[in-house]
Amino acid sequence: MKHIVTITGIFVILGFAFVGCLYIFDVMSFSESKSLLLKAEAAIILLGGTIALIAVLMGTNKTPPD
Repeated sequence: MKHIVTITGIFVILGFAFVGCLYIFDVMSFSESKSLLLKAEAAIILLGGTIALIAVLMGTNKTPPD
């Protein structure tokens, strides 16, 4: 579970960086970049949450045998 949260967090940060670069270099306006950022981050968080829920339901967090 910790790996899923870490990977999702990394993708969120990369999304912020990518859209921020597009705004800084005047490829997109502020309103366009804000809209894209909200959509991209929502999709990343939704996918991360879905994967975490599937992992919980599948029982992948089993303890190793003694």
